[in-house]
Amino acid sequence: MLAALAPDLVDAEAVLAEDDAGEQMRYGALEELKSTWSALVPGRRLVALFCSNTTATLRAYIGLHAAGHVIVLLSAKMAAQSRTALIKRYSVEAVVEEGAVSLLQEPAGGLHHDLAVCLPTSGSTGSPKLAQFSARQLAANGLSIAQYLALDHTEVPLAHLPIEYSFGLSVLHSHMAVGAKVLLTNHSIMQKPFWSRLADATSISGVPFHFEMLLRMRLGRADLPHMRMLTQAGGKLAAKDAQTLHDLARAKGWAFHIMYGQTEAGPRISWLPFDEMEQNFDCIGRPIPGVEMDLADDGELVVRSASIMLGYADHRADLALGDRMHGVLRTGDLAERKGPFYRITGRQSRFIKLQGNRVGLAEVEARLSGQGFVVYCVGRDDQLFILTQDADTGAVREAATRLFSFPARSMDVRYIPDIPRRDNGKVDYAALLALAEEQEC
Repeated sequence: MLAALAPDLVDAEAVLAEDDAGEQMRYGALEELKSTWSALVPGRRLVALFCSNTTATLRAYIGLHAAGHVIVLLSAKMAAQSRTALIKRYSVEAVVEEGAVSLLQEPAGGLHHDLAVCLPTSGSTGSPKLAQFSARQLAANGLSIAQYLALDHTEVPLAHLPIEYSFGLSVLHSHMAVGAKVLLTNHSIMQKPFWSRLADATSISGVPFHFEMLLRMRLGRADLPHMRMLTQAGGKLAAKDAQTLHDLARAKGWAFHIMYGQTEAGPRISWLPFDEMEQNFDCIGRPIPGVEMDLADDGELVVRSASIMLGYADHRADLALGDRMHGVLRTGDLAERKGPFYRITGRQSRFIKLQGNRVGLAEVEARLSGQGFVVYCVGRDDQLFILTQDADTGAVREAATRLFSFPARSMDVRYIPDIPRRDNGKVDYAALLALAEEQEC
């Protein structure tokens, strides 16, 4: 897959990536990495790669892939308890972090021949559910992105999104496809070095929270002599922020694109072109090349493409099953047509996104229940309401902070005396959300 993405005509000395420490990786290193990582991790194994945005992680990712291993991409910040649970659940046979290798057991087999990469789909909740991909599925999405964004070898994106996050991984793949140089950074928007590196970039991608922070930090006043393009995905951007970014991009001569995707789709599905955006901020746009979108009878958005995952994995045995999706994904999002575009109208199941990470509201309730708290969770993208009839909301907040990695500003814990219920006795979550939003005002 990575060999297919790297263009044949790229100069072997061209820089593929450079990290915060100034360490560089060149396109000519790809073949050498295959032999290096074949020796470091013999056989074909399930490898947990704990990632940071460094060339060491990128070398390991490319080398392990070239050597034929199945890679589970995970955050280097993952809690020790969660690491141990995942390694046990999937019988991981090797662990790699910042180039250091730990061989845990001999290859046990049971890995489908098409399987190449597994991505966590849990967002911040810590559930070990994995989305499985073949090399060609991820390559197809990367090439499609490069096509619709008209990327070329002169691009220099600032890759601040985590490599293990599907959006961050797609930034890497799509720019490799055109022989571009990727600036890897672990710095946050609030740190001065982030802006120093951004000054050298031609583009930046982010979720709504990132662009909210960029605007607060006065993106429009920053000295960005090479900037060409802003791309946003990972949740719905507030209309006022979308309008502000649109106006800023137009004034600066930049492009600005809003995109929609899901990890299970590899990940990008649709895009809203800059020149058609102003009257359509409420839309997710049109399908990207190679993707078909349609609406089921119940209004659910259905996607067909060569990038749809092989299937989910809850246990090691699932890694042997191969393709169970056959290129079709029922997104769980309800949508409607608006001219040539699609617009999301709601969710069929109870999920929201916090900073681009998908969060299962039922799972949050269940895990807090395990700590002795009765809570009811509702929310919208980038805002989680945890409602409780326990007067000690501080204890609930402390438990939620301990169990999850939710950003504090996106989590609102409140006391509520009465829980609205339907005639059948079930919690009326729509009414609960309306109540929470009314109190918010």
